[in-house]
Amino acid sequence: MTDRIPPLGVDEPAAAALRALLEERRGALQEQVRELGESDPNETSNLQFGKRIGDGTAYAIERMTGAFQARTLYETVRQIEDALQRLDEGSYGTCERCGETIPPERLAAVPWTGLCVGCASRSSPRRKDR
Repeated sequence: MTDRIPPLGVDEPAAAALRALLEERRGALQEQVRELGESDPNETSNLQFGKRIGDGTAYAIERMTGAFQARTLYETVRQIEDALQRLDEGSYGTCERCGETIPPERLAAVPWTGLCVGCASRSSPRRKDR
């Protein structure tokens, strides 16, 4: 695997450790997604939605919550795969939007991020001006 380019300011051993961390996290998240996706077909076939909250409604809410969590986890898996690709290309640590170097503190907190803090905050759906 000598064709891999070390990311900006990261030597080979650090890049290998980062790759191992990202791959381990990806595997753990994929396992969580699988667990959230498992359900007993017999349980779901008996779901009933009535005027009263009962076991069926509670189970349906639990399944909807699980589906949302699975989508969120899967999005993080996708971001980790993108980070691994950037690591291979040698562009890891560079903001995908503005091209500036992502601060090491941000990469330590969210090693799969592709955006600096400024660009991430500008693209956040929580902004009030959106």
